[in-house]
Amino acid sequence: MIMEPFEVYRYYLALRLHFTTDKYDVIKQQGKVRASRQAFNKRKDLLSIKRVADTYSDKDVVDFLVANFVSGDRWGGVFDSEAKTRYTEWKRRIESLSYTFDKEICKLRDICDRDNLPYDTIFKVTTGQHPFILKAFLRNDISIETLVILDSINNYVAALDEVLALDLIWPDISRTIKKYKPFLTVKKEKYNDIFRRRFGSSTD
Repeated sequence: MIMEPFEVYRYYLALRLHFTTDKYDVIKQQGKVRASRQAFNKRKDLLSIKRVADTYSDKDVVDFLVANFVSGDRWGGVFDSEAKTRYTEWKRRIESLSYTFDKEICKLRDICDRDNLPYDTIFKVTTGQHPFILKAFLRNDISIETLVILDSINNYVAALDEVLALDLIWPDISRTIKKYKPFLTVKKEKYNDIFRRRFGSSTD
């Protein structure tokens, strides 16, 4: 089913609020936002929004926007020539999520082994530096999905929120992790088993 451009615009506004602010929750508020057709028709990006509506089905529109917001694009990819590529890469990760997680956990383990780092330090902040897990994400060694899954089985985000409250980078990443969770199906036991198997320790 093809979504009307105005509905794409409404979804865009709702998801932008969801991913870029702390007060709005698109799930709890069922995507309700203030949007007028008059304002919509005056937008300079109208052709870009229509292009998204013409290209994707109603479900794919939401996925397309989510994929671009979690990539770090505060504008949701509607105006970005790289948006389609990010969406394709996101779909590839989601379709093989457990494989991606396993591969990235192996990468984390190998880096820890190489640098002689104890496994239990990957979530810890020492001497005011970013924790290993955040550095790995910023280096693109692991995906945003792996950060979300690791929080589901380790609950590390809340602890880092306290320690890194004044950090310039962490608050935005923390928000993305928490806002992304409702859109990502995580079977905790399955991923906990993968983590345990690769790191040889329990996360219970």
